[in-house]
Amino acid sequence: MWEKEVSMKRFSLFLSYAFCIAGFFAMLAVAVAMPIFGIEQLATVEHAMQHRIFSYLISYAILLLVLLADGCLFLLLQNIRRGTVFSHCSVQLLRIISWASIVAGFLAFPLYFFFLRSAIFISFVGLFLGVVLRVVKQVIEKATELKEENDATI
Repeated sequence: MWEKEVSMKRFSLFLSYAFCIAGFFAMLAVAVAMPIFGIEQLATVEHAMQHRIFSYLISYAILLLVLLADGCLFLLLQNIRRGTVFSHCSVQLLRIISWASIVAGFLAFPLYFFFLRSAIFISFVGLFLGVVLRVVKQVIEKATELKEENDATI
Protein backbone atom coordinates (compact mmCIF):
# COMPACT_ATOMS: atom_id res chain seq x y z
CA MET A 1 0.00 0.00 0.00
CA TRP A 2 2.79 2.42 0.93
CA GLU A 3 4.63 1.76 -2.36
CA LYS A 4 1.49 2.56 -4.33
CA GLU A 5 1.19 5.97 -2.60
CA VAL A 6 4.82 6.79 -3.29
CA SER A 7 4.36 5.72 -6.90
CA MET A 8 1.28 7.93 -7.28
CA LYS A 9 3.11 10.91 -5.75
CA ARG A 10 6.01 10.44 -8.15
CA PHE A 11 3.62 10.15 -11.09
CA SER A 12 1.78 13.29 -9.99
CA LEU A 13 5.05 15.21 -9.70
CA PHE A 14 6.20 13.90 -13.09
CA LEU A 15 2.90 14.99 -14.64
CA SER A 16 3.26 18.44 -13.10
CA TYR A 17 6.78 18.75 -14.52
CA ALA A 18 5.53 17.61 -17.93
CA PHE A 19 2.72 20.18 -18.00
CA CYS A 20 5.07 22.90 -16.80
CA ILE A 21 7.62 22.17 -19.52
CA ALA A 22 4.91 21.74 -22.17
CA GLY A 23 3.42 25.08 -21.12
CA PHE A 24 6.81 26.76 -21.47
CA PHE A 25 7.26 25.47 -25.02
CA ALA A 26 3.65 26.31 -25.89
CA MET A 27 4.22 29.90 -24.79
CA LEU A 28 7.38 30.09 -26.90
CA ALA A 29 5.38 28.80 -29.86
CA VAL A 30 2.73 31.45 -29.23
CA ALA A 31 5.44 34.13 -29.12
CA VAL A 32 6.74 33.04 -32.51
CA ALA A 33 3.32 32.52 -34.09
CA MET A 34 1.61 35.65 -32.76
CA PRO A 35 2.83 38.00 -35.52
CA ILE A 36 1.96 35.43 -38.18
CA PHE A 37 -1.50 34.28 -37.04
CA GLY A 38 -2.20 36.67 -34.22
CA ILE A 39 -3.95 39.90 -33.82
CA GLU A 40 -4.78 40.62 -37.47
CA GLN A 41 -6.70 37.35 -37.69
CA LEU A 42 -8.64 38.07 -34.50
CA ALA A 43 -9.51 41.68 -35.30
CA THR A 44 -13.21 42.11 -35.84
CA VAL A 45 -13.48 45.88 -35.71
CA GLU A 46 -11.75 48.46 -37.83
CA HIS A 47 -10.05 50.35 -35.01
CA ALA A 48 -8.33 47.17 -33.83
CA MET A 49 -5.96 47.39 -36.77
CA GLN A 50 -5.07 50.95 -35.80
CA HIS A 51 -4.04 49.81 -32.33
CA ARG A 52 -2.12 46.77 -33.49
CA ILE A 53 1.19 47.79 -31.91
CA PHE A 54 -0.48 48.49 -28.57
CA SER A 55 -2.20 45.11 -28.72
CA TYR A 56 1.08 43.36 -29.50
CA LEU A 57 2.83 45.11 -26.61
CA ILE A 58 0.12 44.04 -24.18
CA SER A 59 0.07 40.50 -25.55
CA TYR A 60 3.85 40.09 -25.31
CA ALA A 61 3.89 41.61 -21.82
CA ILE A 62 1.29 39.06 -20.73
CA LEU A 63 3.29 36.32 -22.42
CA LEU A 64 6.44 37.35 -20.53
CA LEU A 65 4.53 37.28 -17.25
CA VAL A 66 3.21 33.79 -18.05
CA LEU A 67 6.74 32.61 -18.84
CA LEU A 68 7.99 34.10 -15.56
CA ALA A 69 5.19 32.37 -13.64
CA ASP A 70 5.91 29.09 -15.43
CA GLY A 71 9.60 29.30 -14.54
CA CYS A 72 8.73 29.99 -10.90
CA LEU A 73 6.30 27.09 -10.95
CA PHE A 74 9.10 24.82 -12.19
CA LEU A 75 11.32 25.96 -9.31
CA LEU A 76 8.46 25.43 -6.87
CA LEU A 77 8.06 21.87 -8.17
CA GLN A 78 11.76 21.32 -7.51
CA ASN A 79 11.25 22.50 -3.92
CA ILE A 80 8.40 20.00 -3.57
CA ARG A 81 10.58 17.22 -4.95
CA ARG A 82 13.34 18.10 -2.46
CA GLY A 83 10.87 18.27 0.41
CA THR A 84 11.46 21.96 1.13
CA VAL A 85 7.92 23.20 0.57
CA PHE A 86 7.82 25.22 3.78
CA SER A 87 10.69 27.56 3.03
CA HIS A 88 11.14 31.25 2.34
CA CYS A 89 12.10 30.36 -1.24
CA SER A 90 8.72 28.69 -1.83
CA VAL A 91 6.92 31.68 -0.32
CA GLN A 92 8.86 34.03 -2.61
CA LEU A 93 8.09 31.89 -5.67
CA LEU A 94 4.37 31.88 -4.82
CA ARG A 95 4.52 35.65 -4.34
CA ILE A 96 6.03 36.11 -7.81
CA ILE A 97 3.49 33.78 -9.45
CA SER A 98 0.56 35.51 -7.75
CA TRP A 99 1.70 39.01 -8.71
CA ALA A 100 2.41 37.88 -12.27
CA SER A 101 -1.17 36.54 -12.48
CA ILE A 102 -2.65 39.74 -11.08
CA VAL A 103 -0.64 42.01 -13.39
CA ALA A 104 -1.47 39.80 -16.40
CA GLY A 105 -5.14 40.04 -15.44
CA PHE A 106 -4.97 43.83 -15.41
CA LEU A 107 -3.03 43.92 -18.68
CA ALA A 108 -5.54 41.68 -20.46
CA PHE A 109 -8.45 43.97 -19.65
CA PRO A 110 -7.72 46.70 -22.27
CA LEU A 111 -7.70 44.09 -25.04
CA TYR A 112 -11.44 43.70 -24.45
CA PHE A 113 -12.07 47.23 -25.66
CA PHE A 114 -10.02 46.86 -28.81
CA PHE A 115 -11.21 43.61 -30.30
CA LEU A 116 -10.81 40.52 -28.21
CA ARG A 117 -14.11 39.94 -26.42
CA SER A 118 -12.78 36.93 -24.51
CA ALA A 119 -10.09 39.14 -22.94
CA ILE A 120 -12.46 40.13 -20.15
CA PHE A 121 -12.80 36.46 -19.18
CA ILE A 122 -9.02 36.02 -19.34
CA SER A 123 -8.62 39.14 -17.23
CA PHE A 124 -10.95 37.92 -14.50
CA VAL A 125 -9.36 34.46 -14.49
CA GLY A 126 -5.91 36.01 -14.06
CA LEU A 127 -7.11 38.24 -11.25
CA PHE A 128 -8.94 35.41 -9.49
CA LEU A 129 -5.96 33.07 -9.83
CA GLY A 130 -3.67 35.76 -8.45
CA VAL A 131 -5.89 36.33 -5.42
CA VAL A 132 -6.17 32.59 -4.73
CA LEU A 133 -2.39 32.24 -4.98
CA ARG A 134 -1.95 35.17 -2.58
CA VAL A 135 -4.08 33.29 -0.03
CA VAL A 136 -2.08 30.09 -0.58
CA LYS A 137 1.12 32.11 -0.20
CA GLN A 138 -0.12 33.47 3.13
CA VAL A 139 -0.89 29.94 4.32
CA ILE A 140 2.53 28.62 3.25
CA GLU A 141 4.22 31.64 4.82
CA LYS A 142 2.47 31.05 8.15
CA ALA A 143 3.29 27.33 8.00
CA THR A 144 6.93 28.21 7.32
CA GLU A 145 7.01 30.47 10.38
CA LEU A 146 5.45 27.73 12.53
CA LYS A 147 7.93 25.16 11.18
CA GLU A 148 10.89 27.43 11.96
CA GLU A 149 9.54 28.11 15.42
CA ASN A 150 9.02 24.39 15.99
CA ASP A 151 12.53 23.60 14.71
CA ALA A 152 14.01 26.25 17.01
CA THR A 153 12.32 24.89 20.14
CA ILE A 154 13.50 21.32 19.64
